[in-house]
Amino acid sequence: MAPGERAHCARCDAVLAKGSRFGPETALAFAATGLILAVPAAILPFVTAGKLRNERISHLFTGVAGLWDNNMPELAILVLLCGGVFPIALLCCLAALLGPARFGRAEMKAGWLLRVVRVLGHWAIPEVQVLAVLVALMKLGKLVDVKIGPGFWFYGAMSLALLFAMRSFELEASP
Repeated sequence: MAPGERAHCARCDAVLAKGSRFGPETALAFAATGLILAVPAAILPFVTAGKLRNERISHLFTGVAGLWDNNMPELAILVLLCGGVFPIALLCCLAALLGPARFGRAEMKAGWLLRVVRVLGHWAIPEVQVLAVLVALMKLGKLVDVKIGPGFWFYGAMSLALLFAMRSFELEASP
């Protein structure tokens, strides 16, 4: 669909699909942006907490290791998958689906990849992890000095890029 176009039901006039506001390559641009932002999110410090000159620097997956070490392996695996692995896999799948058409290659007939995108879309929830970190920071801020690191901001931006990519993709891929 062209940018701004809408498909309406002939019977009830409900909106079935809308063309992406910014054009057909929006989802690919957001997916590529999310992949770029994922690298510093995983490497840079996420949160620094300290009291009396004793600081502890946490990274994106420090919480997963803490859950694992405290005998919560199921929760650790779930946090790792839903907050780290699935969002990056979803961004990669979106890029693989949308990239070939953008660069003049023959489009892939990858119905299976589209199904993977639909499933991962339900399980990739980095925005929940961002909100959980913010709530934890509010609670911990009363007890210790907390500083949000650049990794958190990159992760939050990656989460937004993923949400925008999925929103743009769903608008383009709706029946």
